[in-house]
Amino acid sequence: MLEAACLEAEVPGALRLRPDLEAAGYWQAGLLDQWRLTAAVLGEHLAEAPDPLVPLRRLAASPDRRVLFHLPGAAAALFSDRLDLLLPLLRGLAAIPDRGLAEAVAAFGLRPLAENEGPAILAALHDWAEDPSPFVRRAPVEAFRPRGVWVRHLRWAVAEPALLLPLLERYRREEHRFPANAVGNCLNDIARDRPRLVLDLVHDWLHPDPAGPLARHVANRGLRGLVKRGDPAALRLLGFGPVEVTVAARLLGGEVVRPNTTLRFELELRNRGPAASARLVPTIETTGRIADRPRRRRGSGRTLRLPAADTLRVRCSERVFDTRAAPLLDGPGRVVFALNGREVAVVPFRVERGSV
Repeated sequence: MLEAACLEAEVPGALRLRPDLEAAGYWQAGLLDQWRLTAAVLGEHLAEAPDPLVPLRRLAASPDRRVLFHLPGAAAALFSDRLDLLLPLLRGLAAIPDRGLAEAVAAFGLRPLAENEGPAILAALHDWAEDPSPFVRRAPVEAFRPRGVWVRHLRWAVAEPALLLPLLERYRREEHRFPANAVGNCLNDIARDRPRLVLDLVHDWLHPDPAGPLARHVANRGLRGLVKRGDPAALRLLGFGPVEVTVAARLLGGEVVRPNTTLRFELELRNRGPAASARLVPTIETTGRIADRPRRRRGSGRTLRLPAADTLRVRCSERVFDTRAAPLLDGPGRVVFALNGREVAVVPFRVERGSV
């Protein structure tokens, strides 16, 4: 498919793409490395053209999104030292409303720039935040996430995430969920190491009133990791204050479970105070290889609306599962339920592998 598109675009050596990729170890590589190899080899072939921009622009006009997917990485390899050429090419590709291509622009087009150029590249992309296309607006935020997906950690952003704040501030009044989600994801990355930085920014965006129509949505995504860990400051920012609640919880279906089983629970929450919102987060603890050091996994949790001076009954489920690196061990386990960051109930169970 790619050879045919390159042949039509007059890319030099178009019909050598497959043998060149095979020689580079394409079939022995994982999926991400296959994508990177394809971009690198395509870039090498484009470099053989008298003017590589000509066949690259022809490829960029392809209606096939599978072809377009490889172009950000090829362009980044080809023009890494010519930002005046590379950035307009990537911006044009980013404007195409395709989510797969959007990921490729961020991960394989802009991310290498962020790694090679360092924080100096931020200024060159600030105006992308004002682009009419939400796909273009999303690209720099997703590309400069300290941790991100499909990519290595961005070292300078992990070490000094405050450098990203001038860029993120440009999205304070964002109206489209696609770039807003990226802002929230970026804040969640930062919050792993610098929670105070994110808490201060979110407070500024929400008080005294939300800065934009999606400010609260961004706050929810940006603080989700802290909320999951029961951080009291994050919970307060999102409106989850102290509650006067007693909780009784029980496991349905028996206390002996096998790996890869869905545990179902019934909870009774007795609210002795006024109506309130509460965040219920379960943590599964199972036997670890070291005595007195259980394995822990937090669930995603759910938001409950507690009626005033009344009882709320809810059911929820969590799964206990093996991983290839760390299979579950026979032994005692428990699920700890936290409400707005405070432990409120514990339900014991026991893992027995049997014939699994």
